[in-house]
Amino acid sequence: MSQRLRMSLLLAVALLAYANTLPNQFTLDDNVYIQGNPMVTDFAVAKLFAPTAFNNIFRPFTFATFALEWAIEGPHPFGYHLVNFLLHAVIALLLYLTLCKLLESVPRGDIAAFVAALLFAVHPIHTEAVASISCRSELLAMGFLLVAWLLHMEDRPVFAVLAFVLALLSKESALAFVPLVFVGDYARGKWKPTLRYASIVIAAAAYLGVLWKAEGGRFGAPGVPFLDNPLLHLPANLRIPNALRIAWKYVWLQVYPVTLSSDYSYNAILLYGKWPKNAPAVIATLLVFGLWVWAFWTRGKEWFLAGAIYLAGFAVTANILMPTGTIMGERLVYLPSAGFCLLLALLWLYLESRERRLAWGLLAVILVAFGTRTMLRNRDWHDNFTLFSADVKAVPGSAKVHSNLGTQYYALGQLDEASKQFNMALSIYPDLAEAFGYKALIASRRGDDRQARQWLEKALSMTTKDSPNYPVFAMDLVAVEMKMGATGDALRILDRVIGECPRTWEAWLTRAAIRFHQGDVAGARSDAEMVLHLDPSNTKARNLLAILPGSVPATAN
Repeated sequence: MSQRLRMSLLLAVALLAYANTLPNQFTLDDNVYIQGNPMVTDFAVAKLFAPTAFNNIFRPFTFATFALEWAIEGPHPFGYHLVNFLLHAVIALLLYLTLCKLLESVPRGDIAAFVAALLFAVHPIHTEAVASISCRSELLAMGFLLVAWLLHMEDRPVFAVLAFVLALLSKESALAFVPLVFVGDYARGKWKPTLRYASIVIAAAAYLGVLWKAEGGRFGAPGVPFLDNPLLHLPANLRIPNALRIAWKYVWLQVYPVTLSSDYSYNAILLYGKWPKNAPAVIATLLVFGLWVWAFWTRGKEWFLAGAIYLAGFAVTANILMPTGTIMGERLVYLPSAGFCLLLALLWLYLESRERRLAWGLLAVILVAFGTRTMLRNRDWHDNFTLFSADVKAVPGSAKVHSNLGTQYYALGQLDEASKQFNMALSIYPDLAEAFGYKALIASRRGDDRQARQWLEKALSMTTKDSPNYPVFAMDLVAVEMKMGATGDALRILDRVIGECPRTWEAWLTRAAIRFHQGDVAGARSDAEMVLHLDPSNTKARNLLAILPGSVPATAN
């Protein structure tokens, strides 16, 4: 089979497996990373080089692509899904070309590269990275990493470093390129001049310096909630064994990707404080690591390469070297799975050399099975309701998934089902502020405003002032107070919100309306003008200013 035919087949398989993501809606984190992200909706170059306010993420190139699409497509998801869809197909091709180059000294290495790329193209573990628009950072980081690797091997060092920098500006996981470039040259037996490696290391070091400064003298968010990553709150002697056990869960999902989820937060994965529960994972890890080292010493370069891609890809995100913002995420497997797929391809190549028909038949079955599971999982990602409905079956122990599903039932007006999910979430994690906030809204809609006020006050007490949920709960509490006729209490809450979260235009607008009805024209005008400063297109503020005595109608900036 010619290389052109292989590439055509690979492209067709990748596109076929993910074509049904195109009709999907915005889901999960798309709201905060795209629809509600000022870097995207109110584009300015300077904003791209500041970390996101809600979780301290610094990925300027990824957000630049979203901003460009927002300017072209606006709040319509099709174009965003199309870009992810095409990126994945291109990455499958880049992986094939990269592995061909890396395995050129291995007998039939081109076939192993093709099989690995086929498996990568259809693997269900990648559905989150492709079907979730906000996970584009995974695609861009891996795509530019592969481009950098190819350019490095083709002796184009300047462009290789440039591609590496773009990978880093897409996501920090691209740091894996630093060890991989050494492993790749070892596997090929073709070392480059020292200056080439120095330039890559210097680029990585410079990026880390910029990242450290941009994120406020730290790496990552200043505080990761227990709910998102319970491992973070364990001492290293417990965190690492549990993280190794979770690492084997990743392996199992790549071997048998049937039960998939967009969330693995508390308490989807049980953590253990005793050695016997974690011992099998630790022992198995040491055994595999020993085999990997043995492959190095016996010059099994292709096997060593497969292990290196897998380990380097997980080095930053596995909660072993350092804790991260999440306990587990299928999107994090996107780069490491290339190593896993290469390992499977090498095993397949060994079988094919002995049982040709059996090997090709087995490969066909695996590709069909993986492709079918991928297409089915893509349907789960159609919208938030279908996603959370599927996930609550996959990880019934996750408080966040139950709460997320509850919000969807609430939006549909199915209050009984919503209450059921929020109660389930609170039975798992009693300090889940979002669940109390929604239970309050349900109580208010049912006429029990006193209970609603108690639950909203509880939600506020559990929420830090820098959380995006804090002003939301506060404004809901204002609405309840107004409904109960407690205007004075509502004003006091508004004053507090404006003092603590001054960019919450909803608070300024509500206070402007209250002041207007109380006859405080000057105060109403001042607040309405602040609303327009924060949200220049706000028609309610303009209308209020237009009816204030002595006002000149506001004009758009």
